[in-house]
Amino acid sequence: MNAAKGEIGTFSSAERVKTPRWLGDTVSPDGDEPAEPANDVGDVLTETVEQVEKLALPHDRNHMLIGDDGPTEWLMESARRWITSMMADEGVLEPIESTNRRTKAEVRAREKGILAGLYVADILLREWMPGARVTWTQGEGSKIEEGTCILTIEGGRHQILVCERVILNILGRLSGIATNTARWVANSQIPLAATRKTSWGVLDKAAVAIGGGLTHRIHRADALMLKENDLASTAEDGDVGAKRVRKVLRDIPLESVGAFVTVEVRTLDEALAAAEAWVERMLDDGEKIRLNIMLDNMGPELTRDAVLDIETRGLREYVTIEASGNITFEDLESWQISKVDLISTSALHRAAPPLDLTCIFEGV
Repeated sequence: MNAAKGEIGTFSSAERVKTPRWLGDTVSPDGDEPAEPANDVGDVLTETVEQVEKLALPHDRNHMLIGDDGPTEWLMESARRWITSMMADEGVLEPIESTNRRTKAEVRAREKGILAGLYVADILLREWMPGARVTWTQGEGSKIEEGTCILTIEGGRHQILVCERVILNILGRLSGIATNTARWVANSQIPLAATRKTSWGVLDKAAVAIGGGLTHRIHRADALMLKENDLASTAEDGDVGAKRVRKVLRDIPLESVGAFVTVEVRTLDEALAAAEAWVERMLDDGEKIRLNIMLDNMGPELTRDAVLDIETRGLREYVTIEASGNITFEDLESWQISKVDLISTSALHRAAPPLDLTCIFEGV
């Protein structure tokens, strides 16, 4: 189906022949719809339970980025800002006018992985390459093999030459994050979440979600997080350790919590103090807000001790427990005994190598 043409400046926008499927369905090259896989009742029930368990965690904020109709305006505006910056770095400040000398190019995968970032590349193609004809052959979240054709572009030779590297950088980086996240998720029984230590902001978080990870909070104001600096700046002089954690949690205004509230702790005493202070406050106020306790750099065994201590005292139902800090893929198996609700790590996105893609011009 052809997309309606719009106007960008004095140029007509690029024509998108096949709309990317944001939620991951694959569009076959010949235009046929993919066959529906057969599922037995057990598979359906298992998938349903897994989805319910995932949604129970407040760290799943992907709906702020990708909705039922595709990327949200928040995500699209972020994508446009990144594209504008990347094009400016190429010396391009406005859409590239098409010339009479037209050519065709294909973007292909040099290795297998999970495709992500179509919504970003699609903005570049439509808004910066007016008059080009764009055909997506794969969808967001598609599992692709080496040699897979991802999209074809028919347009001005100069247009494609200027934009090809930016297109490859976008798709390569975000697909690399999705692929790396999927690798981590496949090796963990505990849900995995991104952190705010991102290079490309919410674009990285959206790619993590495509790979099966959780976004965690989208931005600082999305959810209240009390880390070491926040605790130090909020508490009274002389308050340290467990005493400081307890005081801050008793005093924070609940209306400032946002989607959820997280407190970072580094010792068993601080973890227990956080759980006790929060339960006391919820019981006193008649509230049912759950506290997310982030155990920072405590290691699998000490983390398990903290969880068991909180469970033994009957405080577990009032909190979620997150492990974070110095978590590597090689040590992921040792974390499976920690009993935490989730693990957060920047390695999902910051340590992800880009997926190897190439742009091949017709006749090469």
